[in-house]
Amino acid sequence: MAILQPRQLTVLTTSQCTAACGHCSMNSAPHRRDRLSFDTIRTTIDELQTQSPLGVIIFAGGEPTLMGETLLDAIAHADGLGIMTRIVTNASWAISDAKAEAKIRELRQAGLGELNISADDYHLPWIPFDNVERAWRAAKSRGFSSVVIANCYGPNSLVTPDYVMERLGERLPMRFDDQGAPGSLPPAAADGTVYMLSNSYLQRLGRAHANVADHDLIFPQDESGLAGSCPWAVRSAALSPQGRLVACCGMEAEHNRVLDFGAVRPGEVQHLIEHANRSVLVNAIALLGPQFVQQFVRARRGDIPFRERYSTVCEICEDLVSREAVTDAVDEHIGELAAAVGLARLTLEATKAEVVPC
Repeated sequence: MAILQPRQLTVLTTSQCTAACGHCSMNSAPHRRDRLSFDTIRTTIDELQTQSPLGVIIFAGGEPTLMGETLLDAIAHADGLGIMTRIVTNASWAISDAKAEAKIRELRQAGLGELNISADDYHLPWIPFDNVERAWRAAKSRGFSSVVIANCYGPNSLVTPDYVMERLGERLPMRFDDQGAPGSLPPAAADGTVYMLSNSYLQRLGRAHANVADHDLIFPQDESGLAGSCPWAVRSAALSPQGRLVACCGMEAEHNRVLDFGAVRPGEVQHLIEHANRSVLVNAIALLGPQFVQQFVRARRGDIPFRERYSTVCEICEDLVSREAVTDAVDEHIGELAAAVGLARLTLEATKAEVVPC
């Protein structure tokens, strides 16, 4: 089995959304129309699951509920394989208590295990926070494994964790500390569901380049916090709205020369993963980290400019893989980078070999 093998899969169901948020890393919008078929979703899930069991499948987009029966069928298929399922939704469907309750009911009947509801300043022009409140209330005590508010914010944001909790009328445990490190998951409530707020800092990715300024971001005090391997590249792969297997869901990666591994076809999904494992740059991002690659390029090509500072590791990665000058520079020195990657892979293999099953 490949060293970089997906542990989870994000199904980016459609590029269409009911909103065109100014910070959207996927550039989703109402006018976009790319959509996955059920057959492509099923093929990808089945072939990855056969190779190595998936821990969770996340249905996102765009807005996944726009997929209607296709979404429900995909959730039911994954649930039937014993895989935990999650959706990330903006709750545009929760325009009344009755609508919210009906949507929650059909999602649970399909087998959905986890519900994530997005809420931040950039959603507000499109989706009132009242929708978030209705979806939250409707999801209470419905048998979900977890119900989470996904809130990203900056120093000037209105919709912060405090704002969310004040509007919901309850205090919620938060997923990340002030340094962005994840804490332990809170215990389930009396009804068996974990209720939580997933708090994250705003990033300048995708559409945010045109809409988010430095003063809207929270930068780490120490750049060493951006160092280290990327746990998402390939290991948290994504299926794009055009049916292409890509490295992650952190940015719109379709047709990116580094992060797009190719179109999904029956019998070929694992071949795409193996293709990813042969890429020196993908391995370097996954095992050594985007900051390592950036420093590698800087040391050899001082003429290539980079930003003075980054708020997240995903911003560094996007800067690397989306600029031809950078990827060309990597190609020029691919032998040196391959040596570092080879050592990292040997170390990882040795670590895995030390784990002996009972």
